[in-house]
Amino acid sequence: MPLPRLPSRYFARARFVVVVSTGLTLATLPASAVEPPESAQVKAAFVFNFFKFVEWPAQAKSQTPRGIGLCVIGNRPLDGNLSLLAGRKVGTRVIDVIHNPSPASASPCDLAYIADLDSSFLRDLRRVAPGTPTLTVSDQRGFIDEGGMIELRIIDGKVRFDINLLVARAANLQLSSQLLKLANRVVQ
Repeated sequence: MPLPRLPSRYFARARFVVVVSTGLTLATLPASAVEPPESAQVKAAFVFNFFKFVEWPAQAKSQTPRGIGLCVIGNRPLDGNLSLLAGRKVGTRVIDVIHNPSPASASPCDLAYIADLDSSFLRDLRRVAPGTPTLTVSDQRGFIDEGGMIELRIIDGKVRFDINLLVARAANLQLSSQLLKLANRVVQ
């Protein structure tokens, strides 16, 4: 026996209710919860480009087998995208990705991406080797207020970044004026 046909306006009303309730649900979520799926790729591209706009002290060039040390601390979805940077060239130097080094063995880290703000890496790095010329980057909220150098953020659906220039200068890192102009906020 065939089912009775419901009027088409019933389906239109149901569709309207679903669309409105979905929109209201998404509107109440924090911005990070509706972060675009490709943002991890964009953040990894930002990390790669930071190498081009930062000058390390001559004596501080890392001693990795390839030339540039990118240390990834913690385990987050961005890790896979950062691992893809291994072997890429920045000028004549090649990126070597190092996962979860200890702060005491952070000398090969030219850039440390800290995925977990609860990690003691940043605090321990400052304690074990104060003034170490390691550019610290994270997408964790409040990172530059905790002593990090560059904080990646999602603003209006786009990846932006804030810079703590005081901390970078204390580590003898020179950030290019172009990078500072592109920053959403610079703490001086």
